[in-house]
Amino acid sequence: MPVYMLYGFRWPRAGFTGIRVYIVLNNLEDATAEYLQQPLTHQLVLGSLKKNEPGIVSRIPDLRFIEQYDPDDVSSEAAVSKPFAYVAGKVITMPDAGAAGSLGLDAEELVKKSGLDQDATDALTEFRDKYAAGEKIGWWIVYNGDPERYFPPNEEEDEESLMDEDMDESEDSSEQPPATPTAFLPEKLSRFFARKSG
Repeated sequence: MPVYMLYGFRWPRAGFTGIRVYIVLNNLEDATAEYLQQPLTHQLVLGSLKKNEPGIVSRIPDLRFIEQYDPDDVSSEAAVSKPFAYVAGKVITMPDAGAAGSLGLDAEELVKKSGLDQDATDALTEFRDKYAAGEKIGWWIVYNGDPERYFPPNEEEDEESLMDEDMDESEDSSEQPPATPTAFLPEKLSRFFARKSG
């Protein structure tokens, strides 16, 4: 369960320059706007930014998106998905409290410096001004209890893909004799047909 110390800013999910709009405008269909740190989403958004903002992203070699998430907190919708994610130019993963050793960091010195060179700092500022104007750039401590958080597949999408597969198979098997009907239907299909007829 990592605790991150990162240098960057908060990128809001909502708003015209927010994460949700960015994902829609760039047709990142497999990305989830509610959890930017999810590996596939991180890869898709970072790849898109490399195409759209090469002059910014190329100057921030360690650019990462970090989420704040506590899997034990189910108190509200905001507990599942915060209204922002963090864009980080520098990330330090803090060791567990019981782990041996330390980072060997002087906290006062660290807070005075970003850990980025001037060009990377300028690029991070450009990114912030373009996508999260008004947000503070600085050091943040962020807890994430499940960085690669699992997202269960959407049942409706599963039912649609099952139906599409059935249609594809029936088109491919047009020369074969029809299969003998059976009384067994998988649970998802029986629910699907029950909803369609009712």
